[in-house]
Amino acid sequence: MTTQPAGQLFLVECYLPGAAADEIAAALSSVMAADRGTAAFVCCLAIPGDDTYFCLFSGGTPDRLELTFHRAGVPFERIVEAREVGVDAAGAAFALQGE
Repeated sequence: MTTQPAGQLFLVECYLPGAAADEIAAALSSVMAADRGTAAFVCCLAIPGDDTYFCLFSGGTPDRLELTFHRAGVPFERIVEAREVGVDAAGAAFALQGE
């Protein structure tokens, strides 16, 4: 079981066509260096076939994350609020859909 990080969660969708793994790592390092303590990096999920990367942050605000990504020079498509869904909650939601 995972625990939800403290603070509100935000997902930043990045489209980085043709980027190699080391370029993605460098982009993430730039974002973390530009953050200035406004949000905590939680993880990044890569969808290599789509050149898309979903970066999850805890805390901060969409405006502060936007500023951080601009400061780091890392392009992004959108920033949206996210929620962790545990197995119990997901199972209940799917069960309701079947009724």
